[in-house]
Parts: sequence; C-alpha cells; structure tokens
Amino acid sequence: MTTLYVTNQGAYLSVKNRQFQVFYQGQLEVKLPAVRISDIVMFGTCHMSYGAASMALKHRIPVMYLSQTGKYFGCLKAYSEEKIEYLIKQVNNSLNTEFTRKQGEAIVLAKLHNSRALLLKLNRRRPSQQATEAISSIAELMKKAPQADSMDALRGYEGKAATLYFQALGTLLTGEFTFTHRTRRPPTDPINSMLSLGYTLLSQNVSTSIQTAGLHTHYGNLHTPRDNHPALVSDLMEEFRAQLVDSFVLYLANKKIFVQEDFTAPDERGGVYLQSQALKKFLKHWEEKLQSEITHPHTGCKVNFRRCVELQVREYISCLMGEVPVYRPMMWAL
Repeated sequence: MTTLYVTNQGAYLSVKNRQFQVFYQGQLEVKLPAVRISDIVMFGTCHMSYGAASMALKHRIPVMYLSQTGKYFGCLKAYSEEKIEYLIKQVNNSLNTEFTRKQGEAIVLAKLHNSRALLLKLNRRRPSQQATEAISSIAELMKKAPQADSMDALRGYEGKAATLYFQALGTLLTGEFTFTHRTRRPPTDPINSMLSLGYTLLSQNVSTSIQTAGLHTHYGNLHTPRDNHPALVSDLMEEFRAQLVDSFVLYLANKKIFVQEDFTAPDERGGVYLQSQALKKFLKHWEEKLQSEITHPHTGCKVNFRRCVELQVREYISCLMGEVPVYRPMMWAL
C-alpha cells in the first residue's frame, strides 16, 4: 500500500478500469490500481473527478486536502468507521483521570526518551555542548515527570523538554541551514518548513490507521478532547516525531539533499516553504523513509514505519480494552 500525492497545480485525478490516473496539462502522469492506495493527498489547486471521489469512498481511501505549502484544510472520507464498543470505552476512559494519567505519562516519557535518543545519536557524530547539556536536562525531566501533580504539570515537563530539545537540535546541523527554535504558523526557515510538512504527513498516516482500526480520533489522553482537534492522533504521533520526522529532516539537511534555493523567500507573514519541484523530492524521500524497516519492539518483527504506526494503534486498542494496563509506545534503543 502507498500514498498517492498529487502536487502539480492544476493536475486532475480521475479513474479508469479501477485505476487512479493523474493528468497534468492533458498528459497522463501516473496511474495506480485503487487496491494499492492507502491515502490520497492533494496539494493546492488539484482537482478530482466524480468517479475518482466515488472510487476513493468505495474503497475507504481518505483524501486529504492541503494548501500548496502543506497547510491542512480537511479530509474526504466514507461514513464513520468507529466501532461502538471502542467509542464507548474511549468516552468513558476520557473521563477516568487514572486512565488518562497513566497513558499520558507513558506517552510523555516515550517522547522525551526518543528525543533524547536522537540527540545522543547525532551528538556522537558531531559533539555539541548545548546538545550534551540538553541530553542531561531531558534525562532529569524524565525522572521528574512521574511526580507531576496534574496533567497540566505533566504537559509542562513535556514543553520544557521540547524547548531544550529543539535548541540543541539546531547545533547538530552540518549543512548550510540554521535552526534555533520551533516556529509553526508560519514556519520561518527551511528546517521548520520541513518539520511542519513532516508532522502533517505523519498526522495523515496516524489518522488513517486510527480510523481504519475503528477508533474515534478525538478522544485522547495526554491531549484533552476538544472540538476540531483529533486528540488521539496527537497522542499517538508523539512517539514518532523524533524517530520518524526529526531524524528524517536532519538527514535531508546534513546530507545536503536540499539547499537554500529549494525554498521560497519569506512571504508577507515570514513563511518559508518548499518550491514545487523540491516538494516532489521531499515526498519521494518521505515515502522511502516510511518504507524503511526497523524491528518493532513489542512484536520482534522487522517491519516498515508505516506498519509500525498500524501496530501501535493496535497496541493502544489493547490498552483501551483492558488487555494491558498501560499503553506501550515505541521507544528507540539508546
């Protein structure tokens, strides 16, 4: 299974003989059987035929709509797939402070562990005093987090660690790009631009796996359920941010796969984004990253990252249904 990305502005997605076909300026660019597609991502002013939309809905293939720069707009999907049994459990557990605390703590500790693991890995290659200090400080925050007297305090430890982490990450860049802190809306430099796009694409993969498994995206644990926010997606993304997105972006930068000319000049709000051809290159490398294999810690099987996301959703279901006492996130070996 793969994601179909439609990036050329004005491209048209249609369907013929159960195959999705992408046309650009009247020419057929690519065609793929519907049974091989897990998601469709449309960037900017791309269009879809009625037949393609029907085929996507019939095969339960979500269609995500992003701006040309990667900002999320919305998603076309078939009717709700949530299983009532899971939904009842999710609603009840969202009101259970003991349950949400246990899972929230496990998620925060895994995020901090994986962030620290990436800093350790990069710091061995190119030592940085700031990274060394951040590695030590994050370890201290990991010790303190279980003693947090509230969920807000727990999230506070996560926030402190994130600030230290991103500041240290910038000192481990070896290419022409600089990075001092995280900026989101808009991303104001190439590294932030790639991080934002990577997190959006990670969110798409996690959301698809959650919905396919029959869970409701809005009932999370660390992230509080609220309108227009898929809290469970945010929860299950945390363990993959450093492992999947941050390491990927640092690889692209340090290997000089992207250069300054691959990005737009700052717009009126200071936003910096990938040029159209650079976006295609980013997505190609992203798919390669998703297909790269690692050993899943709980199954012992060698699987790709896309499958890891699916397995972690199943792991969360085991926790939700009481088969295991606490959710076990994926944690990088130190």
